[in-house]
Amino acid sequence: MLDFQLERSCWTTKAQLPSWIGYQTRNGSYGSISSDDPSDGVVTITFAPEGRNESPLTEQERALVQWLLDHESEVAPAVLAGLLADYPRLQELYGYDEAEREEVMPDVSSAEDFRRLIGLHNVHVHQVLKDGLPYLGYEFGCTWDSEHGLGVLMHGTRVVKVGGANTSYLRRIAERDARGAT
Repeated sequence: MLDFQLERSCWTTKAQLPSWIGYQTRNGSYGSISSDDPSDGVVTITFAPEGRNESPLTEQERALVQWLLDHESEVAPAVLAGLLADYPRLQELYGYDEAEREEVMPDVSSAEDFRRLIGLHNVHVHQVLKDGLPYLGYEFGCTWDSEHGLGVLMHGTRVVKVGGANTSYLRRIAERDARGAT
């Protein structure tokens, strides 16, 4: 049973997500590096980062978090595949010169290459559902943007959007997708 605590009007808990072991340890403020050692996979899980009252989680809401825990080994590869597919767009968007790019946002050829570039900081479990599946926001610290980080919003194993960290926690993105709007 996960022990949720109310922090800054959000319910949070810690859990180990084995798929993220070995990535950067990003448990510092705003997803900053908190250790030179590789991550042990323990991250913060936030339920309903926006638009929910402060009452304790219901059993149905806890079931959404449990869905994450039960399916994290399926979702994590989808997160990384989505990032790998979108990474060239991000490289172009950031527009680092060749020397900087090699240091902070080098070309990658596989999802495995991200181990040295990102670390999972938080997973946001939204209260928004579609077809019985929750929306999950993966918030990462990354080498190329220490201020805005990296966010990937998922619906089950489908990538909804890749962007800054706010992509992971803005409820309106999940709601728009759930309505079928683009």
